[in-house]
This record gives sequence, C-alpha cells and structure tokens, in this order.
Amino acid sequence: MQLPTNETTDWLNCSWMRSSDAGLHERRLPQEARVKKSQLNERRAMLATLISAVEKLALPFFNQLFARTNSRLILTDTDGVIIGSWGQKQFQSKLTTIALESGVCWRENLKGTNAIGTAIVEEKPISIIGDQHFIHQHRFISCTASPIFDHNNNMLAILDITSEQQVHHANTQHLIQNMVQNIESELLCQLPQGTLRVDLAMDNSILNSGWQGIVIADQQGQIIAHNKVASQLLEHEQMIGRPIEHLLQQEQQSFVFKIHPLSEQKKQSSTTYSQACSLHYGDERVEHGWQQASKVINKQINLLILGETGVGKGEFVKALHKQSNRKQGPLVVVNCGALPKDLVESELFGYAPGAFTGANSKGYQGKVRQADKGILFLDEIADMPLDAQCRLLHVLQDKEVVPVGSNKKIDVDIQVIAATHKNLEQQVELGLFRQDLYYRLNGLLIEIPPLRNRKDKVALINKLHQKHALTEQTLSPDLVELLTQYPWPGNIRQLDNVIKVASLLASDETVLCLKHIPDNIAREITTTTPNNTTAETNLQTTIEDKLLATYQANQGNISRTSKILGVSRNTIYRKLKKLGM
Repeated sequence: MQLPTNETTDWLNCSWMRSSDAGLHERRLPQEARVKKSQLNERRAMLATLISAVEKLALPFFNQLFARTNSRLILTDTDGVIIGSWGQKQFQSKLTTIALESGVCWRENLKGTNAIGTAIVEEKPISIIGDQHFIHQHRFISCTASPIFDHNNNMLAILDITSEQQVHHANTQHLIQNMVQNIESELLCQLPQGTLRVDLAMDNSILNSGWQGIVIADQQGQIIAHNKVASQLLEHEQMIGRPIEHLLQQEQQSFVFKIHPLSEQKKQSSTTYSQACSLHYGDERVEHGWQQASKVINKQINLLILGETGVGKGEFVKALHKQSNRKQGPLVVVNCGALPKDLVESELFGYAPGAFTGANSKGYQGKVRQADKGILFLDEIADMPLDAQCRLLHVLQDKEVVPVGSNKKIDVDIQVIAATHKNLEQQVELGLFRQDLYYRLNGLLIEIPPLRNRKDKVALINKLHQKHALTEQTLSPDLVELLTQYPWPGNIRQLDNVIKVASLLASDETVLCLKHIPDNIAREITTTTPNNTTAETNLQTTIEDKLLATYQANQGNISRTSKILGVSRNTIYRKLKKLGM
C-alpha cells in the first residue's frame, strides 16, 4: 500500500491505514452492502423532516451551482446508507458502476477512504479528491461531505457533493458547510418546545447570512438549544437552562440581535404541509393561505376555499385534517356537484327507515353524521340545491341534524370546509346561493392560485416527476422550461397526469424529454411561444393582482370595484370567474 503523497494529512493517512486493516485492496472493487427496499423506506421515513430540510435549503443552492455539471448531492444516514440523491442523472449512470447509489452503504470499512465514510469516522467536514480515494476505481470522482448534527450534538446524517474530478470546486467544502449550517438551524427551529429564536452576530452583514449564531428558548424564557456558532461567539460552555433575558442583557454591547417568535403553526408549516400536501414548494400565496388556515382550523371557524378546478383544493383540505385536533376523527368528502339533485338531502342528512320508496329499511346515517368529531368537506358547494342549502344552514347554526322523514334532532360535532371554483358572490346575486349560508361558510376565505400564476412551478414539476419516475431518471432542462411556460388550463391535476404518463412512456430511459410527453400536450406546449407567453402572463398577473387588491380592499363589493377600476361589472365578474372566485 502506498500512502497518498499529494497534500497528505494525518487524518488521510489514518483513513488509508484503517481501509487496509479492514482487508480492502486498492485495485479490487469492494462488494456492495445494499439494504432492502423496505429497509430503505424505513430509514427515509425516520429522517423525513431532515430530507425535507435538505430539499428546501440545500438543493436550490446545489442546483444553482452544479445543475449542468457531472455532480450529485447525496444524503446518507449515520450508517452511511444513501437515502437521498439529487442532480445530474447521466452522471448517476457512471456512479452506479461503483455502487454510489440509493440503498448502498458507504462506510469507510466497506468502501475504503471516501468523503462519506471518513466524515462519519472523523465527525468533521472531509474532502477526498481523486487519487486520495483508497479504491482505485473511485478515483475518477472528488467528494466533499459534512456531518449534520442535532441540537444535542448527536450526528444525524451526512451531506455530500460528489463530482467528476475535473469538476471539483475549491470552495465546495465552504458551500456544503453553509448548507449544513442552514439545515441545522432549520431543525433547531422545529423543536416542539421552542417558542423564541434569537439570531446574533458581530454585525448586521452576518445576521441573515446563515452563519449567524442561533439560540432557542422555551415558553418560560429558558435556553433549550443553540447552534455551534452561538457557543463560539458567546464562549459559554453551558448555555442550556440559562434565562435568555440575562444573555441578551450581558451581551448587548458585543453583538447585534434579531428576535423571532416561533408560533406552533409556523413551525409546523415547513414540515407538516410539505409532507402531507405535495402541492406547496415556495409559492407565497399558497404559503399565506396555509398559514391563515392553520391558525383557525382548531377554532371552530368554517373555511371557504376558492380556486380553479385542479389547483389542489382537496389536497389542501387533507393536509389541514392531518394537522388539526380532529385528525383522529373522519374526513368525509362530499362532491355536491356529483350528487343527483333528488338525493342530495338524503345523502347529506340521512333518512329514517321507510322515509321514501326504495329507502333502506334500516335508514341511513348520512354524510353529516358520518363526519361527527371530524371534518366535513363540501366540494363544489355552489352546486348544492337551494333546499339542501337551507337544511345545511340549520345544521351549522344549531349543531344538530334532522334526517329526512324524521322529527328527531341529532347532535353533531363537525368542522365544515367548503370549496368551489365558482364566484359565490355572483351566485348569491343571481339567487342561486343563499346569502346567509355564504356568510356562515365564509369564516375565513382561502384562495389557491392557478398553476400558471404560481412561483414554485419548477420545484412542483420536479417533485411530481420524483413521485412518478419508475427508475433513476432526470428531467430535461429544456422540457422543464417548456412545462413552466405552458398555462395548464387543468392546473396541477393536468400537470400530474401528463408527468405520470410521460414517466411511464420513458420508463426505460435515463432522461425524460419532450418526445415522451403525450402528443396532444406536446403540440400545445411547443406552439406556445415562451417569450410571448411570459410577457402576456406577467401582464395578465399584474392586472389580476390589481383587480384582487381592489376587490378585497372593498370587502368584495362588485359595484365599488368596477367604479374604481373603470370597467363594467360584467368584466369584473368574468375576471373573478377566471380566477376561480
């Protein structure tokens, strides 16, 4: 064995010695240690919050710098098992020849000196460049890895950037340390008992850099956690348990501070929603709606969700149910537009035995009673007949239901969420929807924007592809650009179906591109001129934003909105309908 001579360090020599002592040979590719698919899924589930943090905080930086290079961002658990891998998929084919892929263990005693395995042993950031790898077949790559620690300084995982040797950046270690710092800070803020976050730094230029110190306090004002930067800045060996107020008073002359309250809803939003609802990846309007809904879902306030068909109203409600205090109860979904008009009342409110010809001899409980202690989701509420609207109003007012053909009142405990793609105010003016029911349902109005107006389309497209891809497969950058330019009249539902079909058609290929898109959609996508579409979309979005701002500022008054904007009421109605209102 010849020890590496190029920029040799003590830790590198020790790593090579450990590799040799483990019985590995430089010229012999070691056997792979691969976990079963079920075990891999279990490992991923245990680190689901961490994986979400990596996708949110590390992946965007990686894509910005390495997307078009032969590079991969890799996440392993503390056993060295790869649980996540992102980046250039063609490069992944080369990495597969050395088993650097999901489910394979890369501990040092199994794979020799490598950034992942050696970082686990050394518990510090490690770069292994080309010939510094112990195994000869590994020397075409350069890797930089860093451990991720929790607030108790326990190692959680390893984050690694692997590139072809000639692609390696001199500042990669600095970059990955910055990624890890941001991830560890995010995990600190997710601590359930944390109610206050204090950022501190030597000056304002560092305060929001990702390299600031962070201290977390509980409801009593006691410090419960901090990052390494905070301990280095404050030079206190033991901060846990100290009052945060004393710390601020003692250090106010030395540092600048920024204080952030950590509400329970805000802490949950970045994890619970991203796991429960696969439709939110950074759009401000979706996030705003989620934050508002999260604050009132447990306060007996009815919600009304507006949005075009296919924007994800149902997914939004499912996510709310999963984080509400009614999550142990049922989520009963009723599509009001799909029910025959003559059966709506009996389906919703139930009926007594023998209530009508053909009725079940034992009667029927009805959807309202089925939702007792849970949530009743009334989708397409605008299509509910007026008679049924009247009965629903009484249920909401009195918290009791009277089955069809009965005089008996039955108490119910339900939370109601309604949704529609129609303009309910216009339906009220046309006499098609009861005004009193509209105000009863509209405790809080949530608007989900159409896909064409969302700012997170690229992340959403990539996530849907990950869901449907049958193999290690990447999306062509040109295809992603075309998909983001297309207006998607069917919104997320249409996009999801297209990506699902395309993934099936490309099941044997490493890159999904335009030729795999169904012909009818491919023709529409390619005939859309990106520059014109972008300009028109931006202009249209500006007009729509002004209309919405005026409409909301006037509490939804159509007449005042039309006068202020100088357009007819019909134009306002038409625009609002287009926006799903």
